[in-house]
Amino acid sequence: MKYEFFIGLRYLRSKKRQAFASIIGLISILGVLIGVMALNVVLAVMGGFEEELRDKILGVSSHLVILSYDGPIENYNKIREEVLNSQDVVGASPFIYGQGMIVSESNVIGAVIRGIDTGTAGTVTNIEEAIGRGIVGRDEKVRSTKLADVGRELIKKLDNNATSGKPPIIIGKELASTIGVTIGDIVNLLSPLGKLGPLGLQPKVKKFEVIGIFDYGMVEYDSSIAYISLNDAMNFFDMEELVSGIEVKVDDIYDARKIGERLTVILGFPYFIRNWEEVNRSLFRALRLERLAVAIFLAFIILVAALDIVSTLAMVVMEKGKDIAILRAMGATRGGIMKIFITDGMIIGFIGTLLGTLAGLGICYLLKTNESIKNLIPFDPEVYPISEFPVKIEPLFFLAVAGFSLIICFLATLYPSYQASCSDPVEALRYE
Repeated sequence: MKYEFFIGLRYLRSKKRQAFASIIGLISILGVLIGVMALNVVLAVMGGFEEELRDKILGVSSHLVILSYDGPIENYNKIREEVLNSQDVVGASPFIYGQGMIVSESNVIGAVIRGIDTGTAGTVTNIEEAIGRGIVGRDEKVRSTKLADVGRELIKKLDNNATSGKPPIIIGKELASTIGVTIGDIVNLLSPLGKLGPLGLQPKVKKFEVIGIFDYGMVEYDSSIAYISLNDAMNFFDMEELVSGIEVKVDDIYDARKIGERLTVILGFPYFIRNWEEVNRSLFRALRLERLAVAIFLAFIILVAALDIVSTLAMVVMEKGKDIAILRAMGATRGGIMKIFITDGMIIGFIGTLLGTLAGLGICYLLKTNESIKNLIPFDPEVYPISEFPVKIEPLFFLAVAGFSLIICFLATLYPSYQASCSDPVEALRYE
């Protein structure tokens, strides 16, 4: 190994009378460490939040939705079988979408009424788990598989009349709280698109019995959705043997667009397909933009640490003026002098980056696994769609932050190193 590295390493270990430069060097390492650690932790938490929010959204809606330009879809079973035979498709389920009003004895509220196929709805969304959670509660000790089993049994009951003889309905937790009903209560479902009578268009009203309550963990969905069976939805909305569309779940959500394009070609006109990214484009773009903005602001911590590196090297250059002159007189080139001080700065940057990366990884791991640290800042599940810090450890981001830090540290070494290489050995040794 060339002499530049050994000399540069020796210059970082200053004598007592030159200890101030070493202290500044330690502060520089600490600055880089804190910047890299903070940036890694924040990116991991924001990535985890985005993933958690995406999972909750995809728990309510499917990865792909098949619709028709002609309106309601007929022969939906044939289309469903054709889709299921396609590669990378996990599940497919027909649905009916409609607007209505739910009326109780104490209140009335508008809601989205979704008719679902009780046999296949659980293959495209997390409805079974949400219904199980609404019945069992948010007990973290209850595994999602058990919640799904509870929800699956209840969904099957949608195909038959409830104990009161009325058709069954399952409503959201927040919606049930708003209209003041619970399991076993009777509600009136009202559709403004009724039949034309002597006095004009008359709304259609039908009684339903609440047999279950679901809890997706997001107020937007828990306060606005109600589920009935596909047959009851056909009767209530006068759809006969038609459905609004077919929901599709794919093996890899990031391939949803390509799979949707392939299915569009297979099904042909008049069918078209919308994927989850297209439906929620504005939300996820806002999240990614926020993530980028926070990353840029936190990167300034690393820039401040880089300025400390400039100060450290400038002081070392001033202290080692005589040594530099002797090295030049012995035949060291300007490039060699630059390499000595670039080595000094890069040692500081490398140590700070390495320790910051390890510290960030350790904090993320503790946030992800340690229950006491997870709940350090409590999240009210009634307000937030999360109950704890969501963390997603992405190695690519850790490598990107480390690379960015090292580049900034390298750039910070260039000016003081260049100044050192430009010093005149004759002037430096004239009065020695």
